[in-house]
Amino acid sequence: MKGDAMKTCLFVGIDTHKDSHTAAIMDNYFNAVDIITFANRYSGFDKFMEKLGAMASGRSITFGLEDSQGLGFFLADYLVQKGFSPIDVNPIYTDRARKATIHRDKSDAGDAVLIAKALIRERDKLSPVKIDKASIEIREMVRYRQMLVEESTKLKNRLHSLLFSQYMGAVNVFSNLFSKVALAFFSKYPDPHLLKGVGEDTLATFLKTHSRGRYGIEKARAILNSLPISVDRNLLNTRAYIIGSHIKRFMDLKDEIDTGNEKIKTLVEKSSYACLTSVPGVEAVTAAKIISQVIDISRFSSASKLAKFAGIAPREKSSGRKKKYEKSKYGKKFLRSTIFFIALNHITRSRNGKDRNPVSRAYYLKKIAEGKTKKESLTCLSRRLIDLIFAVMRDRSIYNFSKSKFLAQHTHVLDTVAG
Repeated sequence: MKGDAMKTCLFVGIDTHKDSHTAAIMDNYFNAVDIITFANRYSGFDKFMEKLGAMASGRSITFGLEDSQGLGFFLADYLVQKGFSPIDVNPIYTDRARKATIHRDKSDAGDAVLIAKALIRERDKLSPVKIDKASIEIREMVRYRQMLVEESTKLKNRLHSLLFSQYMGAVNVFSNLFSKVALAFFSKYPDPHLLKGVGEDTLATFLKTHSRGRYGIEKARAILNSLPISVDRNLLNTRAYIIGSHIKRFMDLKDEIDTGNEKIKTLVEKSSYACLTSVPGVEAVTAAKIISQVIDISRFSSASKLAKFAGIAPREKSSGRKKKYEKSKYGKKFLRSTIFFIALNHITRSRNGKDRNPVSRAYYLKKIAEGKTKKESLTCLSRRLIDLIFAVMRDRSIYNFSKSKFLAQHTHVLDTVAG
């Protein structure tokens, strides 16, 4: 937007919140026309638009929103339905502007002004808000699943500590404290005293039933021989109650996560980006994590911009004749970690020693041979995966490994490096 179009336009920067939004209205000369706070509901939106229409006096209006896919989603959707094309303003622009001032006060009105200024200055660099309700539905499920996983992890840590305090060295009998057989055992015997009078044969039968025959008399004997000799009975009773409660909650969470995974799988299959699951190492949940961050791939004109969005692209830091690149500290951490774990999956080997992805592993080893660290090499592979993911999402096409550009570029290193 340049020239005469800028002169006949009002720029509205909106700072979004849960209960209300604050809008700063500015002209193209950065003059503040008004500051308006309105309720985050449709009646509030209508009143806001009435006031805005009165002060526009025939001038066109350009809206800029932070968090357009979160707290500002309903307003963004409302504006789109009204025929506007709101602009998504990255918080990085407002953060930079705030840090450039002497007084770094933060207020809703101040943030709205910074958003409006960023909208005027960076208009050509910003992208319109994309309302992809299918992708947003996936994002909500991913967030819900992530909350359950985090709660489950915290519960596992507490349970591990309690079981060690209760059974001491006996917990080492189970290689995995959270396997079905281990959880069944600790659920039935949360207090070591409950094992008094329980014979080896009885315990062996119990273990055999819950391990599909993997454990038997030897495991039962190992458990009974490693029980703590003497621990305060009252303390054991208290811990036993907490252990039982934690195991029940842990199992409920596991079932809830499994149900959520099925829901996510269904949503991804219905999505226009279902093709992501054709990429090696990307199953439904991983695809959902990518979709939840990207929302609409048309927001990015190139794979390089997607890489910057994820924080995988290196940041240039040059001075005079010196030119170097360093790791970016910006970008979407959740998306970056998702891509990182896909790359990690690509370079690992299966139990029989076979490479999961020979070309990716060869590329990774090639980078190490060039003098890069393992982490730097993994970042290089992550960047290549961004190219692949961008192409698949942009074209809505099934990934064909045999026809991939990546394969054509790196097949020659298979024999010399991966061997």
